[in-house]
Amino acid sequence: MIRLRADCLIIKISGGEQFPCPVEVVTTELIGKAVDWMSQEAIQNVAAAVLHFFREEQDREAVSVAEFSEVLERVLQNLGYSVSEGSSAKRKRLIRNADINDLIRECDGEMELALYQRLRLEMKHLLKNTPSELRFRGLRGGVKRVLRARRWSRRCQILSDQVVSFMRQCFDEHAAEDCLLVVKG
Repeated sequence: MIRLRADCLIIKISGGEQFPCPVEVVTTELIGKAVDWMSQEAIQNVAAAVLHFFREEQDREAVSVAEFSEVLERVLQNLGYSVSEGSSAKRKRLIRNADINDLIRECDGEMELALYQRLRLEMKHLLKNTPSELRFRGLRGGVKRVLRARRWSRRCQILSDQVVSFMRQCFDEHAAEDCLLVVKG
């Protein structure tokens, strides 16, 4: 028998067909559009967790898509990701998006002092309709813009950490319990 690559499982599909496939590819396919909001490292870690479960804990190399998807859902939920059933549940999730870079452009002149006030107002505004997820993009670019830095530096990292901490604090004050906050660079 030919030995499988270390990162592969044999995937069984409904027609009885089986094929070896890297778990990261299966994970990415099953996650779908949400993959845009996850870092590559997070996807790799999730895939590794699923692979570890089947290989080490279950001592299996062949799994059905349904089994893989069930374990994937549990791993994602344990990592704090919201998992919703697709068409079967037909539960609509309200996701609100904002760009930190855009907020900073609106604060031009006052920059850092106005940023925190603007972030608080934007979060209150976005949380009015009790969304299930609040997503902010452009943290790195926004921080560099505030500090007028061309390259990422220690000062940038410190301000980035302060902004994220401030956002978490505001989020905890105003968000519903089942809402998620996602901040991407």
